[in-house]
Amino acid sequence: MSLLRHLQTYHGDWMSKIQELNELFLSRPPVQFRIYPDEEVVTGRPLISPIAICNTVTRVPDTTEIMMMVDYYRQKRGYRIKGKDQFAIFLDSDPTVYYPAELVYIDNIEECSEFLPNRFTIVI
Repeated sequence: MSLLRHLQTYHGDWMSKIQELNELFLSRPPVQFRIYPDEEVVTGRPLISPIAICNTVTRVPDTTEIMMMVDYYRQKRGYRIKGKDQFAIFLDSDPTVYYPAELVYIDNIEECSEFLPNRFTIVI
């Protein structure tokens, strides 16, 4: 399940609740996510930036290069972000790299369910 789908399903208008959601994210243990389209595996607590994707700059992973998030995903990953007006996601483990929630997937929800009362509450 993508983080975007999770936020829409379980939180409705999630972009109006970023402070509340970020506090909840930080109260949870770090989890592993898969970032598509390259299937990069990252671990951390997801946080929501209060800036729309179309206005967000990101650091290119494993480099010091900075570029607009929309350009990075189009040029470096060959992906056109659909929700450019949505807020960007970053992980507390590396707050310089931003992701669109549509590409952040929970890598192994079963592995994380042992410390959560409901396996779909990883990020709430």
